[in-house]
Amino acid sequence: MDISGNFSMQRVSAITRIRPVNLQQVLFAVWLLLGVVTTEDVYRTFFHVLIYPLTIYLLIRVDEGLVWRDPFIRLFLLFCGYMSLTTWMVGSGPYEEDLQAFRWGLEAALGMLAYFFWAFYASRSEQLWGRCFLVLVLTGTIAGLVSSLPGVLQGGRLGGLGVMTHPIQGASVAIIFLATGLFLTFRERGKESLADILLAVFSILSVCIFVIMTKSRAPIASLAIYLSIFAVILGIQYRRPTLIVVYGLVIGGILLLTDWAIGLDVLYKQLLSRGASYRFDIWTTYLTYPPETLLLGNGAGVDFRLTDAYRLYFQPMGLDIAHPHNIWLGAFSETGLIGVLMQAGLVCLPVISVLRSRLNLSVKFHLLALVGLFLFLTFSDEYTLLRSVHPIWFFGWIPLIFVWVQARYCDRRATDNAWRNGYRGKSS
Repeated sequence: MDISGNFSMQRVSAITRIRPVNLQQVLFAVWLLLGVVTTEDVYRTFFHVLIYPLTIYLLIRVDEGLVWRDPFIRLFLLFCGYMSLTTWMVGSGPYEEDLQAFRWGLEAALGMLAYFFWAFYASRSEQLWGRCFLVLVLTGTIAGLVSSLPGVLQGGRLGGLGVMTHPIQGASVAIIFLATGLFLTFRERGKESLADILLAVFSILSVCIFVIMTKSRAPIASLAIYLSIFAVILGIQYRRPTLIVVYGLVIGGILLLTDWAIGLDVLYKQLLSRGASYRFDIWTTYLTYPPETLLLGNGAGVDFRLTDAYRLYFQPMGLDIAHPHNIWLGAFSETGLIGVLMQAGLVCLPVISVLRSRLNLSVKFHLLALVGLFLFLTFSDEYTLLRSVHPIWFFGWIPLIFVWVQARYCDRRATDNAWRNGYRGKSS
């Protein structure tokens, strides 16, 4: 009897029975992990080589039309198409730049379709994905602390690995991962285990230390506000006001640890020493020198260094400002007022869906807090949602599509056919 042969055939058979949607969930988890511990080339290649093709397969063989009927997806795809086409109409930069913007639009469109599949099915395994996000953020922040701590102790700013390399982007990714993990873990009272609570506590501590060490002011303020809201939500949800006291003790411990490591007075001086980092000058300039075509913008393929704002203001001052450092001004500069309205729609749709849902009040409040984090974290950094694989996919896309799916699909589990049966395609 060929036992080894039978075992091999059974193993192959088991692999072939893996549902494509489950495979996509696994690949997404691996990709998020690669994003916080590997280089850009690795996590970008992983998404292009594995997740893109699987997404196309899911669209052709599994989806029964729910994706194409989804209002958020329709608006996002419309935004991508609009950005990709108008850059050829109004852009005055090199041909290669317009071609790159066109390619980014296609990649962003297919990428968001992949995100929709992930968010839809991840909502069926909330506890598992809650732990996954907390483990991811714990891994990413610890890796960043270990790799950059010597430089931080010498007065530098902390940067992690992968998408967390840049201090502001890294802090933003950590905050969104933490908030998403905490929401999923504590969404339903009593489902969390002691291990979940311990994982959450260590994740909060690690993220707080990481974000403080990045010395990024907007993320620090955003994290402080979010954790305060989270403490209130837990206090109401569990009817234990003492949780707020525990929150105060945790924050106090973090401040003491920070004071011991670098000194609160030193940190305060370092935060103030950078002033406003020219943010107010940048924003004022882009409003003073708007695009020639207010409705359509300058085109996504036009380098910001070719705009009037750069040539007439930043260049004479010797400032090398690469973009507006505000996602709304970035949309205005690249895609005009029409693009700003489309982007506003992508934010308003999840908010309206939350307000109209039958979710309980604490869940609604928590979901709105996630959208609030997106608004805070992109207000003074980044400039577009539409580009190839980028950190904005981690801290910009996740809160929007996650909140949308949670509010639109997860409050109708008993009646919504899409939730009950999922995609019943030919190869699901």
